[in-house]
Amino acid sequence: LPLLAACSTALTPPKLSSDVQKVFSALYVTQQQLLGRTLSAGDLHTLASCSRTGSAHDGPGEDWLCSVQFLDGGTASSQAFEVQLKADGCWTATGAAATQPAQLVDPVTSRRLTNPLAEFDGCLDTSWH
Repeated sequence: LPLLAACSTALTPPKLSSDVQKVFSALYVTQQQLLGRTLSAGDLHTLASCSRTGSAHDGPGEDWLCSVQFLDGGTASSQAFEVQLKADGCWTATGAAATQPAQLVDPVTSRRLTNPLAEFDGCLDTSWH
């Protein structure tokens, strides 16, 4: 029985929150560069908080919701993403079409661009250190 107590999942809210935060920051910078703006991930002061909407607290599932708060030009913003977390630690986040549409329009050239934040993914480090 003591051996079972040591068997916990690596798929926890803090780990998913940290990973979503890093990936979101990098992709937001990319998104803004596509639109002609220059900023760094450090400028954003991003904070993500993920939790499950179902009865389970951690582990794989399609019922994760992550809220991402960040600063852009001194203006605080918040966006929510539905997240599917697989047993292997890989996840996919999908933003609401109203805040993260699949296509963006370059304000200068009117060229249509694929939005990197409409849907993005990553994988948690599930190794035991």
